[in-house]
Amino acid sequence: MPLQSESVASLSRRGFLKGSAAIAGALCIPLPVLANRTVDSGPHGTSEITDWIWIEPNGKITLGLSQCECGQGVYTGMPQVLADELDADWQGITVTFVTGRDAYRTGAAYEEPQQFVGASMSATLFYQRLRIAGAQAREVLVLTAARRMQVRPGQCHTERGSVYHGATGRSLGYGELAEEAAKLPLNPTPRLKNEAAHKLIGKDLLRLDTPAKVDGSAEFGIDVKVGDMLYGALKMPPTVTGKVVGIRNADAVRAMPGVKAVVQAPDTAIVVATSYWLAKKGADALEIDVDPGAAKSLDSDAIMAVRKAALGAPEAVVATKLGDPDALLAAGGKVVEADYHTPYIVHATMESVNATVHVREDAIEVWGPIQGQDFVRNALGKLYNRKPETIIVHTTFLGGSFGRKFLPDFVVHAARASAAVGKPVKVIRSREDDIRHGFYRPGVSGRFRAVLDERGMPKAMHARLTGQSLYGVIKADRMAKNGGWDETMLEAIYDCVYRVPNLKVDMIDVKQPIPVSFMRSVGSTSSIFMLESFVNELADAAGMDPYRYRRALLAHNPLAVRVLDAAARGANWDRKPAPNITRGFTFNLYTGRGEAFQTYVAMALELERAGKAFKVRRVVCAVEAGRAINPNLIRANIEGGIGFALTNTLKSEITFKEGVVQQSNFHDYPLLQLAEMPRIEVVIVDSDRPPQGCGEVSVGPVAPAVAHALYLATKSRRRSMPMKLET
Repeated sequence: MPLQSESVASLSRRGFLKGSAAIAGALCIPLPVLANRTVDSGPHGTSEITDWIWIEPNGKITLGLSQCECGQGVYTGMPQVLADELDADWQGITVTFVTGRDAYRTGAAYEEPQQFVGASMSATLFYQRLRIAGAQAREVLVLTAARRMQVRPGQCHTERGSVYHGATGRSLGYGELAEEAAKLPLNPTPRLKNEAAHKLIGKDLLRLDTPAKVDGSAEFGIDVKVGDMLYGALKMPPTVTGKVVGIRNADAVRAMPGVKAVVQAPDTAIVVATSYWLAKKGADALEIDVDPGAAKSLDSDAIMAVRKAALGAPEAVVATKLGDPDALLAAGGKVVEADYHTPYIVHATMESVNATVHVREDAIEVWGPIQGQDFVRNALGKLYNRKPETIIVHTTFLGGSFGRKFLPDFVVHAARASAAVGKPVKVIRSREDDIRHGFYRPGVSGRFRAVLDERGMPKAMHARLTGQSLYGVIKADRMAKNGGWDETMLEAIYDCVYRVPNLKVDMIDVKQPIPVSFMRSVGSTSSIFMLESFVNELADAAGMDPYRYRRALLAHNPLAVRVLDAAARGANWDRKPAPNITRGFTFNLYTGRGEAFQTYVAMALELERAGKAFKVRRVVCAVEAGRAINPNLIRANIEGGIGFALTNTLKSEITFKEGVVQQSNFHDYPLLQLAEMPRIEVVIVDSDRPPQGCGEVSVGPVAPAVAHALYLATKSRRRSMPMKLET
């Protein structure tokens, strides 16, 4: 199964970014715009059957993938849905990245139609859409075959890329039918297979991208080679808000071997040369004049002090108020209170950000690890006063993203370099600049107070979170319409699933000039740590087992209880652990942005003690994520999320001094090593719900599970991240 990275041209027959409310509505499934289509050629000059399917005369089938593959498995899972409804021969398909059409955009689930990957919504948004596209293609192929064989379509069936007429034993391959089938109108509401008829959906198919990633043939952004290409390297200001206001030795650097240009951009200087190393040598030699910007006196200790002070402020923006929590807390009783803190952290992808761009008079062409294709088009269109449809984006594999490659800043740098020299330029950001000039997950502080009833259950709770608001920076209008509070900061708390009859949740936006953006699991990496740690403290105060305490708090939610029980069974929770083992238990109801989906997760974690040190030995994670398109991919996402979370829990911290990030590479911003990875057992709970998101759902529960296991081992509370696995 060859892997390819060609993109369907942006200049498609359906136009680009029609943008009206009518189009946004049409993007909701089914897609009626597909019913009346003209024929054009797709990859390799094949017959296009739908926006997603191309078939060659020899029967070779190419399936389009609109979502970037950054490790989550969509390169396999989404074609798996298409191929099943199409009845394609799975062993003979080819997958290609596609872009630039309305069918590839999110539709009404997002603020405006956009092609991007984020928020774990690919399966939720595209599952039904792809089923329809596959069924539409299968239907016109059957109609064409029936006409050729002069039989009724209902007497035909499809299997492994052919249409069969059982009564006569005749068959026609899809390749023989494709050219004629491509001329037929598509039915906007084709008949979909029932669950029993699925041959691929629900199966543990091996990943299609694995062979190429093992043998080195997979193309990542950093691998791109374009004819007559040059290379760019950056010289960035020290502070996170720094601006380049001048270059003192530009002429001297231009005279260095291989250097073709020195380009001044607002936030960096770029040296363009015939190789990356010559460009990097030139960039290192640059002497730049810098305006440090608003962050010139930024200091981590001061940031923390302001956050802590805000925890006790008399006023805050209230997101949720149920019952009368203030009166019940003021009345006293058995009150539990705790403060929690998380630091700023950075994405630290293994492939640092990079892009290759060619700015031409007629078009702008982009190659790279792009998580948000339309964000790139919009940014470059605005910068160069171009129509978005003249900006062609070729998506490669992403060597990790976690939200970082959602933003177009690194593409803009490559575009500026290309515009200066009139040739394609690949700009690669160094690891140091990638860490020191990233977009960070905000650090947050939280104060939780609860009063318990005679059974030890919370009858009232107040949760306050303080810190730099993500939405306050990137979605201020949406935050204002929401009443001034940030749903990302308060995730799983403002809409708390636990039974707390009197609940108050508020927040204070502690504004900072630090660039922030989405990171895997967004705000829940902080909010779930705090909420689940506090629930464990409540269970301790009540003298109850943390699993059974949650079971009581979630008794009103049968699906949540089912997932709790699955995790407990998988972990043999009722069996007493060995003397050197302590265990933590946590839960998460992960709600996708805009309530796009709900995924249930319960986690049991084992911590093993060896002298004064500890090691996370085993994690059992039960997940109910709707119908499993490919259970193997769910397991991989859960495992990857746990590894990502352990890095954040035990190692990750970005600190600032005089506006400069103090970390620079993996020696002082370390990642979890292979030897530190625990044994992970994923229990997939059967479901008849549609597919839900699973890429981010296992991240949040890890830190509170580690914290509680450490408390049971040491009797010392861990209420801040990162934590040290030692006494």
